[in-house]
Amino acid sequence: MGAPSGEIIVTGGLGFIGSHLVDAYLAAGHRVTIIDSNAGAVIDGEDYDADPRCTVVRQRVEDYLAAGGDFTGADRVIHAASYVGPASILSRAGRLGHDIIGSTAPVIDACIGAGAPLCMFSSAEVYGRSGVLDEKDDILVPTQYNTRIEYAIAKTLAEAMVSNSRQHGLRGVVIRPFNVAGARQSRAGGFVMPTFVQQALAEKPITVFAGGEQVRAFIAASDLTGFIIDYMDAALDGDDIIINVGNPANAITVMELAHRVKDLLGSPSPVVSVDGRSVHGPHYAEAESFHKIPALRAATGLGWQPRIALDELILSTAEYYRAREDRRAVNAPL
Repeated sequence: MGAPSGEIIVTGGLGFIGSHLVDAYLAAGHRVTIIDSNAGAVIDGEDYDADPRCTVVRQRVEDYLAAGGDFTGADRVIHAASYVGPASILSRAGRLGHDIIGSTAPVIDACIGAGAPLCMFSSAEVYGRSGVLDEKDDILVPTQYNTRIEYAIAKTLAEAMVSNSRQHGLRGVVIRPFNVAGARQSRAGGFVMPTFVQQALAEKPITVFAGGEQVRAFIAASDLTGFIIDYMDAALDGDDIIINVGNPANAITVMELAHRVKDLLGSPSPVVSVDGRSVHGPHYAEAESFHKIPALRAATGLGWQPRIALDELILSTAEYYRAREDRRAVNAPL
C-alpha cells in the first residue's frame, strides 16, 4: 500500500499536520523537503535541520516558486500550508482568499510542470451545514461573510482548482480532514482539544463556547498521516478526487469532551460556559457545521480505517503537554 521511498515535498511542514506527515515520511524511509513560512509553525524544525534526509526551506511556498524553485524530482507534493484554526484566521479577514488561492495556484502549476502528484488539504468547513457529511453532498454557502465563511469559500475554490487541473495533466486529490487532534496542536489557533487539555493540566477553568452542544468527531493525527502514507497512491488512481478523513466513532459534544478531559486527567478544573467572543474578540464565530460528522465512503472504500479512540487521543495530547510548552501559545493566557 505505501509508496517506495522517494522525494517528498511538504508545504507547511513545521505546522501541526505537516510536521506529523514529515515524521511519518521520514520514518518510512523517504527524503523530505519542508517549505514553511513559520506562520503556523508548532515546532522550530531544528531536529529536521540536523537530519541529512530533510531539507527545510523557511519561506512561503509561493515565494519559493516565484524565485525559481520547483518540484523537479518530487515523487509527491503534500500541500498543507495554510492559516488554520477559528482564532488564527481572524487576523487574516479579507485576505484569506488571497492567502489560500495565492499559494494553491502556483503549487498546482509546479506539480503539473514537474509531473508530481499532489495531495492538497482542504477543510470540513466547506460543507457549511450540520449533519453526517459525504463528499458527494452539495456545499452550502451562507451569506453572512464572516472570516470562517471566507476561509470555507477559499478552500472550496482551491478544491475546484485541483479537480479542474486534472484536465491539464495534474494527478491530484483533496483531503477534507475532520477535527484532527493530538500532540503539537496549539490552542493558539482556537482548537478545542489542546485548549481543554492544557486548561485541565494547569487546573484552570475549562472554557466551553456556545453551550457546548457542538458535535465534533476527533481523529488522531497519526490516523490521518496513515491514510496519506499508505493510501495516497490508491486515492490518486481512484474515482474520488475529494476524500473525507475523520473518525465518526469519536463523535462527542464539546461539553461532553470538556468533562471527559477533566475526568481522564483527574483535574479539579471547573467546566464553565463562556462567550467565544470574550476570548477571541468580537469577530469570532462558531462554525456553520454545528454538528459535524464525516461519512467515510471514499476513504474506507480504499481499505483505510481510523484506529485511535478518543480517550487514547486525549491522553496522548496530555502526555505531550505535560512535558513541554505550547510553542505558539506560550504568551497567551489560559
